[in-house]
Amino acid sequence: MAYFNHFPVIGYDVRGEKNNISIQFITNVLVRIRKKLEVTNNSFFEQYFVIEGDRPDTLAHQIYGDSDLHWIILYANYMTNPWYDWPLSNIDLQKYVTKKYNNVYDVNHWEDADGYEVDETASGATPVTHYLYEEKLNDAKRPINIIKPEFVDQIIKEFKQLVD
Repeated sequence: MAYFNHFPVIGYDVRGEKNNISIQFITNVLVRIRKKLEVTNNSFFEQYFVIEGDRPDTLAHQIYGDSDLHWIILYANYMTNPWYDWPLSNIDLQKYVTKKYNNVYDVNHWEDADGYEVDETASGATPVTHYLYEEKLNDAKRPINIIKPEFVDQIIKEFKQLVD
């Protein structure tokens, strides 16, 4: 099932000129369906740890046999933007951190032995670089929920009812 096939269409003036209106019907991609379905019970899910090279479409193919069902993986994890919600690859993380910070090895903050942010003068405080900080944030995105294959047909049916 292609994700956007069931979204409503709207008339949209593609030119935006006052005296030159040109209405075209486009898919309303702003429609959002949050986890409104009955998929909050843990028995619907399997835990998965996203590894280097995993993408929603490749996981969907591996788990459900259909890469077009990538949206189910994103949906199950409240992900609306795969560019920011999905863990970055190591290369993309390096590019992101390099672009964001002047020096990726400058100190972002200090932590104690338990991982709590502390002042640099605290006993046992260790520096955390910008890169390590961003890597920790990225790694926190790696554990995800996968809806078990036996529930996918039900999810698709309820999704169609909510969007159509």
